[in-house]
Amino acid sequence: MLDVHEIIRTACREHDHDIESLIDLEQYIGRLGKSTEPLELVSFRCLLQDTGYPMEVYLPGEHPEGEVDWSKLKERWVGWGVEIPGEQSWVGGDMQSVPGSLPAAVHTKYPLPDRKGDYVYDDVAFRPSSTHHFIGILSSSPLPSNEPEATEVVPTLHVLKIIDEEIEETVEDVREEIVDYLASAFSPPDRLAGEYLLLLLLSSPTARPAAMTPLGTLAINFRRKDESATANFNQIVQSIAPRVVPLPLSIQMLHSHPFLPSSTDSSSLDAGLLQLSEGTVLVVEEDAMGSGGQLNEKAVKNLKALAECITEQRVRYEYPYMEGLKMDSAIKVVVLSQGKTLLPVDIDVIVKGSHENAPIAPGSLQTLRRYLAKVSSRQHAAKLHIPDEIGEVIQEGFVQGRKENAETAEETLKRRMKVARLLALSYTEARLTKEVWQRTLQLDEEVMSRRL
Repeated sequence: MLDVHEIIRTACREHDHDIESLIDLEQYIGRLGKSTEPLELVSFRCLLQDTGYPMEVYLPGEHPEGEVDWSKLKERWVGWGVEIPGEQSWVGGDMQSVPGSLPAAVHTKYPLPDRKGDYVYDDVAFRPSSTHHFIGILSSSPLPSNEPEATEVVPTLHVLKIIDEEIEETVEDVREEIVDYLASAFSPPDRLAGEYLLLLLLSSPTARPAAMTPLGTLAINFRRKDESATANFNQIVQSIAPRVVPLPLSIQMLHSHPFLPSSTDSSSLDAGLLQLSEGTVLVVEEDAMGSGGQLNEKAVKNLKALAECITEQRVRYEYPYMEGLKMDSAIKVVVLSQGKTLLPVDIDVIVKGSHENAPIAPGSLQTLRRYLAKVSSRQHAAKLHIPDEIGEVIQEGFVQGRKENAETAEETLKRRMKVARLLALSYTEARLTKEVWQRTLQLDEEVMSRRL
């Protein structure tokens, strides 16, 4: 981080404000204002959409007129941040967003419509699509441009502090309660689907072996009879998952909205719909395709990008002088449809709830949120333990499966291992026991039986 006093001096200089008359520096640093006037402290949770701007040169410290020492020039990093796509209002508490309308020049820099953004200063570099919680001084600055006459002014945040998000070490074990609650996302409630939905919500790429698909991921297609229940599904998921983005996959959407981030002249990066923060749940509503229709080149490209995001957990960034640049992502993709999906999912679950299963209200949504945050964290995934004896049991089952059906044995094993890993993580001890493996087999068999 830059020196805090230097940051404040820079912000004051931009508004021709005497720093000494502002406020005692130590008091100022400890203050968080509710208003969004210039030189107020604000809190900004954001996704860094564009991190490719050139470093900015500035002159620190006081320099009397005519006595400038140009050897003291320094550089500072600049990025463009937007409100985190799909983040629920209950996540950040009393967060302060940046104010005002923005120039048309930045309207293409938002993955989702109707979002606000901010120009962020700091002295460290970040990767695109990373999420951060900044505390800083609100100001304004011209937007970088290749056009020397461009004078578009945008809100600017001089970063004083980066807040680290913490995961509670000890949480209440509410696994059965959260499965019951997620079962009510389907109409009528379906506990099998609810358990698979839980596994999807705690999935994340934990390792990326070379020439292989990432470990720890899970994409699911839930096939239900009636698309009218989509709103209820989204409401349930949004109530406990911090970032959820519904995607009505219509022909019009595929033809009109870019899915990939792109740059036409290397000076600025336009956002794509798949430029989402780590852990975002992307709810693909495939019923929006209706009876289908002809896809143009852009639509085919968007579908391919979505498929790559699911299987590889990577998103392509398009630059004019750089081909095939892909950056890691961690997006949880669930597909809602009335038939088999066109997308490359891992599991296809036919929803067959019973009207006898009434929706169950949770005791505390906050308790469910804390549990989900814990079991879906990287720290918890790192604790996963698979004892040698369980490995032997799995291997014996695979040998037996090959004897029964050699063509499907390998695919079945891969699917079951994906589920078994996540099923083990859904328990607070994160251990793949014989009981967990048996439950994996039961879930797999029930999903297969629903297709008959």
